[in-house]
Amino acid sequence: MTPTTKHEPRPIGGSLLIALICLAAWALYTAIAMRDPLKLMLEWEILAVFARPETHGWYRTIIVMVGCDVLTGVFIVVGMGWLALLAWRKSPRFTVHVQAWLLAIVAMRTGAYLLGDYMTHAIGIDIDIPFDGFIQAVAAAALGIPYFRLSRRVRETFIDA
Repeated sequence: MTPTTKHEPRPIGGSLLIALICLAAWALYTAIAMRDPLKLMLEWEILAVFARPETHGWYRTIIVMVGCDVLTGVFIVVGMGWLALLAWRKSPRFTVHVQAWLLAIVAMRTGAYLLGDYMTHAIGIDIDIPFDGFIQAVAAAALGIPYFRLSRRVRETFIDA
């Protein structure tokens, strides 16, 4: 019989710690930035205007665009909470979940941008659509996915025990 050796997971440190701090900072920035859109979404007067059939299309376009931004922001913050729990437990599922989370954020930001662009063309009013959230998501995915997929430090920290 050959003895099986179980490897002890490495502690979280080095570049992995830096990557996790960057993801947490991004989630914190998103939570802080969601204050104004959430305040807008919860204004009863604006929602009352939105519900009227004679409302101009740009009210609805703005509310839908802000709603997509809020949904994506909530997904980022809640997802980071889930990833923090997985990282704390050094779960082997962490690497797959963080990659899926980053791809989902890119997909949500892309969908929100395309929906906003379509809606502004449909109503015929030129509304500037913010592009910074999409750039942040693409940059995070472009840096994070290869790191969490290929890093030896990540593999040695989140191993099947």
